[in-house]
Amino acid sequence: MPTLFIDGKKVQFGEDAQSVLDVARSAGIQIPTLCDHPEREAYGGCRLCLIEIEGGRGFVASCTTPPKDGMVVSSNSDELTKIKRNILQLILREHPSACIVCFEWPGCLEYRTESHRAGAVTGCNTCPNREHCELREVAEFLDVKDLDYHPHYKRNPVERDDPFFDRDYNLCILCARCVRVCDEVRGTSAITFAQRGHETRVDTAFGTSHIDSGCWFCGACVDVCPTGAITPRISKWIGTPDESVETTCALCGVGCQMQLDLKWERVMGTGPGRIESAPNYGHMCVLGRFCIPSMVNAPDRLKTPYVKQDGVDVPVSWDDALTEVTRILTEAEPEKVGFLGSPQMSSESAYLFHKLARASVKSSNVDFQGSDFAALIHKELARDQDFARIETLDSLEKVDWIISVGGDFVKTHQVVAKAVYQVVKGGTPLIVFGEAGVNQQRWASEYIPTSPKKLPSILAKLSEHDGKLPGISAAQAQRLVDITKNGKGAILVGPRILEFQEPGHTLRALVRLAGEEGVQFPLFPLGNEAGVIKAGLRPEMLPGPSSITVKESKSKVEKAWGGGNLSDGLNLVEMREKAQKGELDVLYVADGSIPIAGFEKVPNIIYQSPFPSDWIDLAVVILPSTTFVEENGTFVNLEMKPLKMKATVKPPGTAKEDWLIFTEIGKKIGTGKFEYKEVDEVWDELAHFTRNIETGGQSRRASWKPESKKKNDWYPMYRGATLPERIQDLATFIEALPDRDKPKSDESLDELVKRLEKAQAKEVSK
Repeated sequence: MPTLFIDGKKVQFGEDAQSVLDVARSAGIQIPTLCDHPEREAYGGCRLCLIEIEGGRGFVASCTTPPKDGMVVSSNSDELTKIKRNILQLILREHPSACIVCFEWPGCLEYRTESHRAGAVTGCNTCPNREHCELREVAEFLDVKDLDYHPHYKRNPVERDDPFFDRDYNLCILCARCVRVCDEVRGTSAITFAQRGHETRVDTAFGTSHIDSGCWFCGACVDVCPTGAITPRISKWIGTPDESVETTCALCGVGCQMQLDLKWERVMGTGPGRIESAPNYGHMCVLGRFCIPSMVNAPDRLKTPYVKQDGVDVPVSWDDALTEVTRILTEAEPEKVGFLGSPQMSSESAYLFHKLARASVKSSNVDFQGSDFAALIHKELARDQDFARIETLDSLEKVDWIISVGGDFVKTHQVVAKAVYQVVKGGTPLIVFGEAGVNQQRWASEYIPTSPKKLPSILAKLSEHDGKLPGISAAQAQRLVDITKNGKGAILVGPRILEFQEPGHTLRALVRLAGEEGVQFPLFPLGNEAGVIKAGLRPEMLPGPSSITVKESKSKVEKAWGGGNLSDGLNLVEMREKAQKGELDVLYVADGSIPIAGFEKVPNIIYQSPFPSDWIDLAVVILPSTTFVEENGTFVNLEMKPLKMKATVKPPGTAKEDWLIFTEIGKKIGTGKFEYKEVDEVWDELAHFTRNIETGGQSRRASWKPESKKKNDWYPMYRGATLPERIQDLATFIEALPDRDKPKSDESLDELVKRLEKAQAKEVSK
């Protein structure tokens, strides 16, 4: 194994070591740096990691110097230390550095444990980054306690006009981490360096707002900033959290691992999980990064059960509320009882909800909003070898081309977009069909903005490598065939495929097109659709999921549940139709995001959710449940991987976890075997059922898309909580998206350059 010497210490290194800095870190040798980041290639900008190599000329950056066998390295000689101190002092010259050169600092650490809120940072006591400042750590390592240069502060105004985070570029040290992560990792390029010399600063092109510059507010710039120049507004002044816990986000189908910062027994901040935690590897989207504290700490959360008495909602005990629920469910005719779950339930809760319906109440009228897309994926990938094509996002690195159809993944699944951009940047072709925002269009090798009516025939012919594609020029059609006829493909398919005439046929064509080793990624938009479908919460499905027509699966469910109604029933749309006719007597709703239209005539509505919604006025019983940060359970993501959710804080009032509510109701009814003490017992029972889907077309597809008050196809909701209506920053961002996606001009880049050159030549001639 090759060996080198660093400051007299013998260190062995492997072939994966990219730089001397990597080798030093692996050996526990500290070499200071401010611009280096584990996600990015070496940059060599800050020059604080300088080293001297025996036999070499001058000093070199350790982050950009590859290690060699026998190399002798010095990183802490007197001359190097002097140079590094000078470099750091020049950086501090433009930085509010009172905390670093102040002799009171040890006392502040002991007696002034929290930062003071202030409009602008002037020193340690007014800095939100006080507890985790990389700049101060480097200053302490280099023993810089004073400045040999006169300070020259920039006095930039703090920028607060854009949503979600504040930007105080007086704290910026121009390390380029934020610029590089936005450009090289996220593919957005919303920010860059502007001006020159002392006036150099991070800015958007032409000084526009971040919204207009194309920023997605993913927070990546916040997470890499070493000084706190960019800070999340919602958690800026909470100080050091009492505890930080990693769990799973349930706001879309990715299942990002996130860190919850807990203080005062509440979730006060969120951030990405560990950089090695799949599937997001230290990245998040705007919802998970900035919206969760406002959502879960909402003052209008449901906190206690209510029963309607003489038209008035009266608070009651849990026992009284569940006794009333039991009476309503058992007194009604089973075929006139409906159960509507939520794609944001845990898999265990969805399973017990399904079991409660079929085994205890003997009703097969079960469904959830958004179920059609998840059911389509299972039905059209019925064969095990086809379903196995759903792999992890890491597998994108091994494909030869990518097709996106059925939605704008940059908008709805920002972490998926990050994974796609990394391989597209490396040269993998991306073909985008149908709807696409500016980022998708910019990344695409081929963009085909065709309507949903034409796409099925185009994709069917392309799957046969037929170059005669309707509505596409012969040249572009041939390029599409050339890209897709060989190699291993990846298909990103979103829920708007359900708008196609025959979505099942189109999905099968995409499977054929990807090849025998191709991979599929269903972009579930709402949350735990994959987990709720595993629980079988569809009228034509059983847990596993399996088809109700498969005798083996049916027998296994009957044995586990002790019987029940395992026949086909009504889906959401059909329940609404029955309700409009006055033929539905009871509806148990566990998702406030389902529109109430059509259900007004149902006499007995049971509403269970963490949040109030329009269903409150119709409900005869209201049951407060928990959010995903207050419950234990399992989330199945778009890779079909089970991920664990953890109860990190107590719910407000007496709210209970969904699975526990269903268990207690099942016990009161007395049928269906509901003797559960821990949620793990529920998952073990659900995992016992295996997937067994009969091949068949997808005919039910009217209920997939959540309706909203806004004309925007991405309007995030969570079980009755319409997030943009609760979080003004999110509303501001979403309202700007339609205009941002409009083409600003039909002028090509070449045409723009020529026009500017002509204008410049004209000015020169004058």
